Amino acid sequence: MRSGNTVYNVGHFLTNIFFRFIIGWEIAGRENIPQEGPLIVVSNHISNWDPIIISSALTRRIQFVAKKELFEIPGVGNFLNYIDTIPIHRGRPDRKAIRNVFDVLESDGCLGLFPEGTRSKSGKLRKARRGIVMIALKSEVPILPLGLINTTNPLSQKVKINIGQPFTLDEYYGEKLDKEEMKEVGSEIMDEIRELIK
Repeated sequence: MRSGNTVYNVGHFLTNIFFRFIIGWEIAGRENIPQEGPLIVVSNHISNWDPIIISSALTRRIQFVAKKELFEIPGVGNFLNYIDTIPIHRGRPDRKAIRNVFDVLESDGCLGLFPEGTRSKSGKLRKARRGIVMIALKSEVPILPLGLINTTNPLSQKVKINIGQPFTLDEYYGEKLDKEEMKEVGSEIMDEIRELIK
């Protein structure tokens, strides 16, 4: 077991105490989380707090994909590397990152993705990025949707996490999809999230 696991487990314990007893969060649907097997977790993204909140709310370890620029920040980059966060170059193909993503899933791991690719400052859902759709289709693993509410400032708002039912995209597996069909699949993913933040 890597030392990063210990850091993750200690962090998970401490942040659970913080959000449960100090912030007072509300979580619905924890029973929907598959406890084994490969899994992709998708969520809306409105705050820098979101990865921490999701990691704390889930009952299994999750590895996120994060933009390469974060790894260049002193201290932050070291920590992200230590807990096995996957760096990715935004705006261009990143084969190394994609390989790492599939390594996580092939090892029955849990992968965290924000389909919009970046934070939505307005809180309104954006379209899913094509790369996220590709990962979901090629991996053929269950997808767990989350809806985050009031995570912009958890110190002054009650954070709510709605965890939906896992779903798959079976009807698209093995199909060669054109650009419009890829958008349709992306819309299906975002619709699952949308239902959880109404």
